[in-house]
Amino acid sequence: MKRQILVVDDEEAIRSLFKSLFPEDVYDVHAVEDGREALHLLSNADINVIFLDLKLFGMDGITLCRQIRQTNPIAMIHAMTGWSVLYDLEECRSAGFDDYFVKPLDIDLVVSTVEESFKRLDRWRHKSMSPPAERPHGA
Repeated sequence: MKRQILVVDDEEAIRSLFKSLFPEDVYDVHAVEDGREALHLLSNADINVIFLDLKLFGMDGITLCRQIRQTNPIAMIHAMTGWSVLYDLEECRSAGFDDYFVKPLDIDLVVSTVEESFKRLDRWRHKSMSPPAERPHGA
């Protein structure tokens, strides 16, 4: 089964960049330009690695992240912005972001972040499917 990534950015160049970074035989990169499209897609698909631009038309990335967290607390959600002065890290963390990238993006860092996100999700899934460990008597 292919690994699913969602990219929400109003810049076509960023959406295209993500599609070109990840091999199609391993990843499905879903790229949309606004929060409304993202929420619609997420309501119909199991996507747990997400990159959100913070400055979107309509719903901003902070609001979108908070909405996604309500229904998908396990997702790995990464903020992207070219306006780092406007968005501080504390606000992003409190909204539920796992990481923060300033544009122009460091391609190697994005790729390694995606790989690590899927490794982490796999560990969590494996742990949740493992039977509970027996506790020693008297503990």
